[in-house]
Amino acid sequence: MIQAGLRRAASTGKTPQDAIDTSIGAQMTRLKFVHLGLGWIGDRGGGLERYQHGICTAHARLGCDVTAWVQSRTEIVDEFDYKAIAFASPVEKRLRKLRSLGYLAEERFGVRDFIFVSHHASVGGCLVDLCRRVPHVVHFHGPWADEATIEGAPWWKTTLQRRQERLAYHSASRIITLSRSFKQLVVERYGVSESLVHVVPGAIDAAMADPGISRAEARQQLGWPADRPIVLAMRRLVKRVGVDVLVQAIDRLIRDHKSASDLLVMIGGTGPMQDDLKKCINDLGLQNNVRLLGFVPEEQLSTAYRAADFSIVPTQSLEGFGLVTLESMAAGTPAIVTPVGSLPEVISPLCNSLILGGTSASEIADGLYAIVRGQVETPNDDVCRRYVRDNYDWSVIGPRVLEVYRSAC
Repeated sequence: MIQAGLRRAASTGKTPQDAIDTSIGAQMTRLKFVHLGLGWIGDRGGGLERYQHGICTAHARLGCDVTAWVQSRTEIVDEFDYKAIAFASPVEKRLRKLRSLGYLAEERFGVRDFIFVSHHASVGGCLVDLCRRVPHVVHFHGPWADEATIEGAPWWKTTLQRRQERLAYHSASRIITLSRSFKQLVVERYGVSESLVHVVPGAIDAAMADPGISRAEARQQLGWPADRPIVLAMRRLVKRVGVDVLVQAIDRLIRDHKSASDLLVMIGGTGPMQDDLKKCINDLGLQNNVRLLGFVPEEQLSTAYRAADFSIVPTQSLEGFGLVTLESMAAGTPAIVTPVGSLPEVISPLCNSLILGGTSASEIADGLYAIVRGQVETPNDDVCRRYVRDNYDWSVIGPRVLEVYRSAC
């Protein structure tokens, strides 16, 4: 069939790749997708892993044949709507992981009846030669090398990362970004054709993200105080997400406003800044106002969001979407954000008052105080839930992503 397509291409002026794509698409009576990601949602997964799990689940429920290749330290239990295969553990040496991935890919790419979907250039960029055999869709979650630079990676490492990113993105039939700001970034930074890049927002399972209990019940379940205003930040503890600036902001807020001494900020997540944050909290004497929760299990996330009066996303740079904002609002808790990257795109249609005036400690402190003390109007629980359900549930976003996948054939 593919050879016949090539012959037809010669008479129509299409390129051989166009013909291969068309022939592959004709064979796909039931769409098949192979997703390649980093971690696994059942193994301390973060935002990328939750997004990949969400899109795989959404498309499997639409009748697609979906497989995900992931890294996991634990055995993957077959209890999902799609098939997940662990090609390696994240703690293995990189060369060993890539060798295992290569064996798996060589076998699967031998039958060209699927669309390949990659979620991170660190793994997707290693398969560019194989990617040319089938339609390839890249989900661009963020600039890998730029993020590493912010965290202090050496220049030689970020140079290699950026080269691998370019290989991955230029092998793509389509690229999906979660925001307009990241579409502009991927076009300008990596020289990708704008026509290949599609903006489709992130999504969550809104019903699953709502624990269906009151704020008081959630606090009782977690053992959180019932009589204090609580703000929750759920983030990986790295520099660009601004949790260190948030701690400085709380110090300033408490010093400037004695009436806010009852404010409690809960910071959930793990990462390389964890020890530095603990020291900073102790040095500033904020033990009564800032608590580090460490890793919060997936099954407790929605309860934690529900227990807070507000969540906060104090990002300093390179925010491609921020699924945490949706997870918070789906539980009925408004999300406060800095004006960085995609965050205003997500929040402004709901409420501009939730967007802080800037990213500095003073701007975060001033905005947070005004919101927590009720000096500005913010949406109530039901409005937040409805906003996510109507605009960012997988039932709304899943079909939009599927259309981009189809267009890659």
